Amino acid sequence: MKKETELLWASEKYTVMAKGYNFYKEVQRLMRDAQSDADYTEITVMIANLKEKSFERRALCNTLEHVWGYFKKSADEYDKKHFFELVETLRRSDDDYFDEIPYEIDLFLHYMLQKYPSDYLFRSTFINN
Repeated sequence: MKKETELLWASEKYTVMAKGYNFYKEVQRLMRDAQSDADYTEITVMIANLKEKSFERRALCNTLEHVWGYFKKSADEYDKKHFFELVETLRRSDDDYFDEIPYEIDLFLHYMLQKYPSDYLFRSTFINN
């Protein structure tokens, strides 16, 4: 159960982070303290419940900046500029919550992942949902 939960957390951590940084920190703490199958089951259920929540704008912007770290060494200036323009537009949005990652951002993340592959991000539900 431990290994399965670790793999689940690895694939879901950016999705959870984009729902709310406090949620991310709570699951991270539970993962660190988990010792029993019951603990790992609790984490699995919590992740499933968090996935149902909306994305919070501030948390989504923060998560996008974290994800940028996988691209920053290889991305060209045009892609960097466009990425941060999208983040800034999101940051200035009047909406505080989103049921989905805004389409243009989602599309650009897929483009970035194809152009600048990352095995870790390929396994992440944040981009590949």
